[in-house]
Amino acid sequence: DGAPAKTSLSAFNPAMGMALDTAYRQVQDRGSFLLRGAELNVESPVDPYLKAWAILNADAQEVTLEEAVLETTALPYNLTLRGGRLFASFGRLGHFHGHELPVIDRPKSLEDFIGGEAQGDGVEVSYLLPTAHYINATLGMYNKLGAENTRAANGVTRPLSAFTYLGRVNTAFEFADDHQVDLGFSSAWTPRRVVTENMATTTSGNVVGEVTKKNTWRTLNGIDMTYRWQPAAGGLYKGFLWGTEVFQNNERTYGRNVSDDNLPKDRAMSYGGYSFIQMKLGRHWRPTLMYDVTQTLDAPRTNTNTLTLALAYDVTEFHRLRAAFSQETNSLPGSWHNDVVGLQWTAFFGRHVHGFRDR
Repeated sequence: DGAPAKTSLSAFNPAMGMALDTAYRQVQDRGSFLLRGAELNVESPVDPYLKAWAILNADAQEVTLEEAVLETTALPYNLTLRGGRLFASFGRLGHFHGHELPVIDRPKSLEDFIGGEAQGDGVEVSYLLPTAHYINATLGMYNKLGAENTRAANGVTRPLSAFTYLGRVNTAFEFADDHQVDLGFSSAWTPRRVVTENMATTTSGNVVGEVTKKNTWRTLNGIDMTYRWQPAAGGLYKGFLWGTEVFQNNERTYGRNVSDDNLPKDRAMSYGGYSFIQMKLGRHWRPTLMYDVTQTLDAPRTNTNTLTLALAYDVTEFHRLRAAFSQETNSLPGSWHNDVVGLQWTAFFGRHVHGFRDR
């Protein structure tokens, strides 16, 4: 009776897990094998009022810190506060990691309009409205939005007018026990940007300098909708998912894809988005159809259309194989098109979760 209780030496260690994601990708008649990611996550409650997680991802070229977040719900008035390097609450698929996507490649509209994953160094506060119907509102402030967004850098200081601010409202509706619709509206606004202008083009000098121009604000808006049919009776391996996002980008252009003089051009309003459907056909099979339309940010009259057919085979809930075919075409008459074939092999071990993604 007096013996000490048996405990594991690792009882107080954080939960850990890893996702290994590899692929073969062939464009036209040329292909290569890709280490898309070896993603390590670490998560743990810090104390009864705070939890933390970090995610490292290694590909064939580098190791990057994708997320490092502190989050607390121990605030009054249904508030949740999170900060650090996080995936901003913009849209839906923007805060999905690559191995979580319904197809192999991230939709082009997300790549161009958001800048890949919706990563941001900053802070967010969410408010769960005290209503009978679920409504959640989020405000965020970041150095920039988008992991591959080159308009701004994380390692520089800036005035308050040069940060990116986000607002999002999302809600959900349930119809009977089998049907659910999630709706969200997001808006990200950067009031002022510092741009690099080639002074040799406009003056007698030959210096490239950073100047602050007027009318450099940028707004990115998005609407997302997700419909799920999940049978309440015997529906663990049956279901239907329909997801759609539409983006609107409004900014003054500076020569991207038009010229290389970096001089300010006219303000452009571009649109893009995707829609996909995915079915659960028993324990293993997951066919997916996605269509993406992306206008060029500097030339909205030109758009790229991408049709993707994918078929995933879930060997288990920890092991997935996927094959996909995409055809990417440009809207200009007689212009290029690409046929892309992809094969993906993904496995998970340990505690590797990103929340309830398949709701």
